[in-house]
Amino acid sequence: MSTPANLYPGLNDIADVLEEFPIETSRYITLLHEIDAKCIYSRPDLNKRIDAFLHDSFDKSTLSQEEFKVKKLRSLTEINGLFEELMPSLEEKMHVSSIMMESLQELNNRLELAYEVAIRNEEIPAKLRLGQDNHPAMHLHHELMDKIDNKTSNKTSQALRSESRREAMAAQKKQTSTPQSQPTTQKQRAKQQSQSQAASEDEKSSNKGKRSGSKNSNEPKRKKKRVTTEVVERKPESAKASAASAAQDAGLLHYEDRPKTNEYGEPLYCYCNQVAYGEMVGCDGENCELEWFHLPCIGLATLPKGKWYCKDCLYKMKLKQ
Repeated sequence: MSTPANLYPGLNDIADVLEEFPIETSRYITLLHEIDAKCIYSRPDLNKRIDAFLHDSFDKSTLSQEEFKVKKLRSLTEINGLFEELMPSLEEKMHVSSIMMESLQELNNRLELAYEVAIRNEEIPAKLRLGQDNHPAMHLHHELMDKIDNKTSNKTSQALRSESRREAMAAQKKQTSTPQSQPTTQKQRAKQQSQSQAASEDEKSSNKGKRSGSKNSNEPKRKKKRVTTEVVERKPESAKASAASAAQDAGLLHYEDRPKTNEYGEPLYCYCNQVAYGEMVGCDGENCELEWFHLPCIGLATLPKGKWYCKDCLYKMKLKQ
């Protein structure tokens, strides 16, 4: 049975590269040994002369100062001559080493490309490449991947919650744009209550006898007056309620129960209670609980110039005034 040519191109290239690795390496290593053989006698002589010069082996007692200097200079010139003899062989070794590194790097690149071809063509089975599925390391890998998926789902849920908070804040802004609607409804309710009470008083007075006619004629007037005074007294209470509702609509809340950090230990800021991202502006108010705010959450497109205060700090400043 004839087998098609180049059935496993990736594996064939890998085998060729692995065969060339020892051949190329041995070729260049033999060249380096040949270069070392050229200077097999000069290198020990050079080391010997350097040791003699450094340890000052000349006898100073038998030599004058001038003779001592002459011998020192002569030894230095001999050392310099040996260096000049060794320099070409050393440069040749460096050149051969650089060529060897380039050739080995090319073989390494060929090996990586052949491995990619083998993986792309599925020439190596997954069990042979990755091992058995029941290995403990594989179970740990699957557990880590499940944790990563859970974290990403938590992040998406946090993003949805932040969007819902932004929508709620936008609705609050729309409510604060018409703050006079609530007090007017309270005034209308007070008027309706006073009118209903006056009507009930009139019905009671008409059902009574003629003997107490004078008393009955005066009592509704007194009660009407009392009702009107009650309405006048309730006006400041309604103003307080409207101020409290306006404060609630402006988002003036206490943030003590909110978490300061997320599960990763990162600090949380702004009305949306999220981490810092994008462009943010800091509140210049003293003891601001939220400190930093995202520009989309406060309805700004660019950073404000000068000082900027959040809604909570503005409300506190109004109360102090």
